[in-house]
Order: sequence, then structure tokens, then C-alpha cells
Amino acid sequence: MADLITVYQARPNEVARIVGLLESRHLHPVVGDDPERMTSYREQAHLIRIAVPAVERDMAVGILAETEHRDVARLSHLVNVTNRAVLFVVVALAFVAVVGFLDAKGKWFALTWIVLCLIAAIALIRWAWARKPEE
Repeated sequence: MADLITVYQARPNEVARIVGLLESRHLHPVVGDDPERMTSYREQAHLIRIAVPAVERDMAVGILAETEHRDVARLSHLVNVTNRAVLFVVVALAFVAVVGFLDAKGKWFALTWIVLCLIAAIALIRWAWARKPEE
């Protein structure tokens, strides 16, 4: 058999997907380590080597780079939306914290929490209704 060259290192739960991707393009991937032998303690920390014959290296690297580029493009929108949501939550909580520190009696603090809870409830209801299929 030809010399094997490692083209990818995957976590145990990704090995089947990567091997399937390479096999679907008529390549001959070989899994270097046994994913079932890993204990549950090291399962997610250990990387499994995936190798192909030396003559298929360039094609395999190109396929994996293309797949990774598609994954990044698909997830970039989700990451941007999540970052905005987290920033909004942090700003809202910072505002509540400032109101809580400055309000000695707690009236404005309670009112701020009530308003924020109402806004969150309205936003969740609108989001749920928008996702409801039309009949």
C-alpha cells in the first residue's frame, strides 16, 4: 500500500462525517486511531488522525478546505446574531446593575426589572408567533 499522509485530525464524534466525505469523493481515507478505545475521560480531548495515500493528499486537502470554508460561511451569520444578542443582554444587565447601585429604596430597580421582563416576554411571544406555520 502507498505511504499514508495525515490530512486531518478530528474529534471522535466527527470521524465518521470526515471519512464519509472523503469516501464520497472516491478517496481512500484510513483512520489512524481507534475512536472506540478512548475512555470517556479523554474522548473529547483526543484527536483521531485521518490519513490518505500520498497520491490523494492534494485532493483530500482541497476537499477538506472547501468543506471547512462552507461551514464557516454557514455559521458566520449565526455567530453574528449570537454576538449581538449577548451584547444586548450584557448591556441590559449592566444598566440594571447601575440602577440597583444608585437606587437606595429599590423602586427604580424593581421598575427596571419589570420593564425588562415585559420586553423579553413580548420579544419571545413575537418570536414564537413568527415561527408558527401558517395554516
